[in-house]
Amino acid sequence: MTKIIRKVDLYEKLMTIHKENTLLGSVSGIVHYDYEVFMPKKGIQQRTEELAFLSGIIHERNTSPKIGSFLKEIKSHKDYDKLVDAEKRNIELMQRDYDKATKIPQEFAIKLSKLGAIATQKWKEAKSKADYSIFKKELEQMIELKKKQAYYLNPNMDPFNVLLDDYEKGFTKEVYDRIFQEVKTGLIPIIQACIGSPNQPDDSLIYRECPVEIQRNVILDLAKTVQYDLEGGRLDEAVHPFSSGSYDDARITVKYYPEDFTNAFFAGLHEAGHALYSKNYPRNYKYQPIGSACSSAMHEGQARFIENIIGRSPEFWEYYLPQFKKQTGSIFEDVELEPFVHAINKVTQSKIRIHADPVTYSLHIILRYELEKELFTDKLTVDELPIYWNEKMKEYLSMDIENDAEGILQDTHYAWGLFGYFPTYALGSYYNAQFLTQLGKEIPEWRNQMREFDLSNILNWLNTNIRNKGNLFDPLDLVKNVTGKEFSARYFIERASEKYSKIYGF
Repeated sequence: MTKIIRKVDLYEKLMTIHKENTLLGSVSGIVHYDYEVFMPKKGIQQRTEELAFLSGIIHERNTSPKIGSFLKEIKSHKDYDKLVDAEKRNIELMQRDYDKATKIPQEFAIKLSKLGAIATQKWKEAKSKADYSIFKKELEQMIELKKKQAYYLNPNMDPFNVLLDDYEKGFTKEVYDRIFQEVKTGLIPIIQACIGSPNQPDDSLIYRECPVEIQRNVILDLAKTVQYDLEGGRLDEAVHPFSSGSYDDARITVKYYPEDFTNAFFAGLHEAGHALYSKNYPRNYKYQPIGSACSSAMHEGQARFIENIIGRSPEFWEYYLPQFKKQTGSIFEDVELEPFVHAINKVTQSKIRIHADPVTYSLHIILRYELEKELFTDKLTVDELPIYWNEKMKEYLSMDIENDAEGILQDTHYAWGLFGYFPTYALGSYYNAQFLTQLGKEIPEWRNQMREFDLSNILNWLNTNIRNKGNLFDPLDLVKNVTGKEFSARYFIERASEKYSKIYGF
């Protein structure tokens, strides 16, 4: 940094402001974590007010005229070009966030936060009673607020495109339409081949009563296995699994099902993958804009890398199965490696997204994406959502939805207004496949290393190439930086074909 810019201290002042705002965001995150995990039922109204109050303070600070003034002065300084790339990136990201924040009125931000808290409780009640009507009013209000938010951000742009780009820069309906069409065309024959194969797995190898305490101990062991440090985290239970926090306090939650250990097992790996990304943002940029995630899809990709590429691989289980048997006692003592791996990689139609296999999972995401697209062009009403959902589940996955809890109410995302977020789940898997191709070139022995239960090189590769880079790059730029190629979903289709043709013998 030049002496002139340092003399007026603008950059340092900006970074101080950002640190303070980040700390406030962290406090809000902890309050929200408590809301989801520990809060007593009678505390709902009070917590709603607390979250709304924090949201108002954060918004007020994020829209402070000081930020705009400092940004303008730094960018117009004659020595601005002498700043290093990381400093310029911090300025770019702060400008981007400031431009968005200042377009949103404070009272609107408070209203949105308050509705999110209320809607979440309504969603929980509706799901527990499998009654969509309980949640419908709040959902309708949330959709209207999200349309209004999109209008505030860019009144000249399609509102759904505004929301999509907000979660994953550079992605619009036109981009996702092209990607998802390619994925559907490539995946459907693979799904049909797996389901139609005579070589079907034995479900009894995994659907066995496994006490919650045993499952919890297994997940705690898994956390250590993938280098998730629980001294800087927690494992708790929530209605819907999620992770929260960063650096030295990154927490995870799961939901236990005694009759099927795989739900909590893979959710634990998934959320640990999120936490590993958050814990390994670049330390020297902590509390700076680049000391955060590259994007929503990159975060989901890192979670699904641990969950699926590692956790569902034959090489992982070649080592881990004896350890798993030891932890679970007599429950799985009779299972053998190959049929067990086949069972946990079963491709089948599933009603529930978070329980779906990695191949059919994309269809769950495409359903939600198409639903949201129709909602935000007013081609679909809130009253029609369950009907649309059930029809699409029948069309894409041949599943008959019996109640709202396993249909439109299965995800918590809409209660918090996360419209435009779902596509990032699938996109993260597509990023992974392209990263895995590059990892294979640089560490050709990675499968054998995992077979010997040496995950260090794989995890270090992820740290070096993705996690430690934080938000230095926009997502498509990071993909090219790591792989040397433009992003393409074909890597995912090729990997799915290669893996599942071996498992199913087609």
